[in-house]
This record gives sequence, C-alpha cells and structure tokens, in this order.
Amino acid sequence: MQEIKKNKLIRALYAFAGTLSLGLAILGIVVPGLPTTPFALLSAWLFAKSSKKMYNWLLNNRFLGPRIKNYQRKQGVTRKGKVGIIIFMSSMVTLSAFILGFPFGFVIVGLGLIGGLVVWFWVPTAREDLGNADDTDNADLR
Repeated sequence: MQEIKKNKLIRALYAFAGTLSLGLAILGIVVPGLPTTPFALLSAWLFAKSSKKMYNWLLNNRFLGPRIKNYQRKQGVTRKGKVGIIIFMSSMVTLSAFILGFPFGFVIVGLGLIGGLVVWFWVPTAREDLGNADDTDNADLR
C-alpha cells in the first residue's frame, strides 16, 4: 500500500479523484467499451494515498476487488489479457466508427489505434504464474 499523505487538502483531493474514478469504473461494468479495470486500479492507487478505510473497502469489494488484487499479484496484465483487451477495444472502435461515419469515424479509429498501442507497450506485462491452471493443463500435453 502507498503512503497516506499527511496534508488534509491533498488527501481530500486524492479521495475525490478516487471516488470519481470509482464512479467511472462502476459505469464501465454496464457500458460497453468503457474500461472498468483501469479506473478501478486508479481508484485503488488514489485511495491508498488518501484513506486506508476506502482502500480496504475497495480491495474487499466483490466486483472490483478481485480485478485489483489480480493486477497487484501479477504486477500487470498477461499477454493473453492484453490481446483480449485489444480485440474487444478494436471491435468497439470499429462499431463506433461505422455508426458515426465520416469524418468522426476516422478520428475514432485513430484514437483506437493509439489506445491499442498504449495497452500493448505501456501497460505492464504480468509475471507469469508458475502454478496457474493454464500452465498445469499444458504440462500434460508435453
């Protein structure tokens, strides 16, 4: 967990931003194309700097907690996860581009390409778990 800031104003700003980010994460559960996990991760980081109580509540939340804990445990997103994210994002971008048409569709496609590059190159790639189910299943095939 990050160190909680001592300045009350800074803590309040972190808590406000964390709450806003949490709202976007919750909205992302029901709105297709709006990412949930990045906003949940941002909320966790902001709450860790502002409120131990809010941070612990978020980690123990049954919907968002497992996503955050998995990211923390693996220290990133697996390559398989990144591919899935990029495929889903590409399908949403393509659908949006067709719906919006020219010229907005080109802008959406450009932003989608940038988003895909960000996911692939800047989102940390997870350490591979040696004991996960995929590895043990593949061991039988060798």
